[in-house]
Amino acid sequence: MTQPERLGKYPITGVLGKGAMGVVYKAFDPVINRPVAIKTIHKALIGQDLSGSSTTARFKNEARAVGRLSHPGIVAIYEYGEDESTAYIAMEYVEGRTLSQILRNSPRPPECDVLTLMDQLLAALDCAHKAGVWHRDIKPANLIVTNAGQLKVTDFGIARIESVVLTQITSTIGTPGYMAPEQYTGENIDHRTDVFAAGVLLYGMLVGHPPFQGSAETIMYKVVNENPTPPSKVSEAGRSAFYDPIIAKALAKKPEQRYANVADFRAALAQRDLSDEPDTGETTVIVVSDHYAPTVAIGVLEPPSNLPRSASTAIPGWDPATLHQIELALASFVGPMAKVLVRQAAKTHFDLPTLTTAIGQHLSTDEDRKRFSAKLGATTGGSRITSPGSKVTTAGSAVGQPLAPEMVAAAQRVLTSHMGPIAAIVVKKAAAKASTQEQFFSLLAEQAGDDAERAQLLAALRKKP
Repeated sequence: MTQPERLGKYPITGVLGKGAMGVVYKAFDPVINRPVAIKTIHKALIGQDLSGSSTTARFKNEARAVGRLSHPGIVAIYEYGEDESTAYIAMEYVEGRTLSQILRNSPRPPECDVLTLMDQLLAALDCAHKAGVWHRDIKPANLIVTNAGQLKVTDFGIARIESVVLTQITSTIGTPGYMAPEQYTGENIDHRTDVFAAGVLLYGMLVGHPPFQGSAETIMYKVVNENPTPPSKVSEAGRSAFYDPIIAKALAKKPEQRYANVADFRAALAQRDLSDEPDTGETTVIVVSDHYAPTVAIGVLEPPSNLPRSASTAIPGWDPATLHQIELALASFVGPMAKVLVRQAAKTHFDLPTLTTAIGQHLSTDEDRKRFSAKLGATTGGSRITSPGSKVTTAGSAVGQPLAPEMVAAAQRVLTSHMGPIAAIVVKKAAAKASTQEQFFSLLAEQAGDDAERAQLLAALRKKP
């Protein structure tokens, strides 16, 4: 098939992937001045079947479903169009990798990562459900993690839209192992099928394998008739019993016994307090490359085997607090990969300017490098080292009074509303490093995605309880 020069108003700049139904192109929106992904299907395959039971009808269904949603955790659809030979959807261009590829490298992610991913997924599903859209095929392959660590839900091709003709879709469409019992038995379904699938995903990340395994027939029997072993009883997983009742409720056979909505599921997970958990030294690693289809990989870095897992290896010539500030400045551009990049560069660069230049090579644009340098100057207060082993001096780093427990608790409540359960760990580590209240707030504010969010978070943190 010859690559078209354009589809609609979009000039085609490359091919991102090919499938049985059509091709996914990388294109450019000349009006908004942004890259887009164009998912196509041969127009001859588009039928008039509005039931959604055929594969081809799902294409239009995806445009209908996602077109009514607006949420940072859902891959946005901009336009549905047709030309003489092709029907297409113009959608958000995402640099990321599917969660299935991520879990292939790290089947049991660190608990804080599990909670963060689940919090983002359930928030996105809550938006969809409130708009009357049920995904019906939640699984790792339909979840993309961006280079900034943002989870995005994609592929609403078999979504059911409440109160339209598509509510007559055959209920057995889905993925074995993630389908709820009522999808197998042909009973009426609702948004709680997504609750079940999210429970399957949670179980898999906690334990390292799905709760229902075997052939398609075996999986169907287990989903309908058997309950999986609670996560805390799977010895190799080493997970807390906290998750056992949550998993049991999410995977209940009868919909009415599950969480009434994903918001309740999300609230249950938010009760997990990781502030007293030991620091295992595990690091989430995000590797970015230039593809719309999956391009981000998460893995776990293990400390050297001769060190205790709680140990933190110092970099000669650098003050750990300064390196942490640099990591925070970089994290808003590359996500958790920041820790790895900073520590690698610090082993061969011994002053702030050369370290900044070395790290900047990992950023994709000159504008990002300028923003990183500006942010770094603000967060380090002009810290620099002239040679290995020399002492770092940081403006404003004089030892102050211990942080008040009430203030730390209030900050954790504020941060939890912004980033979910992972806030407990972030607050604990920031409190350990900060010598003043303002430094503590600044460390927490680095968790915000942009300057506007950072200002909003700082205002909330500084507000008297």
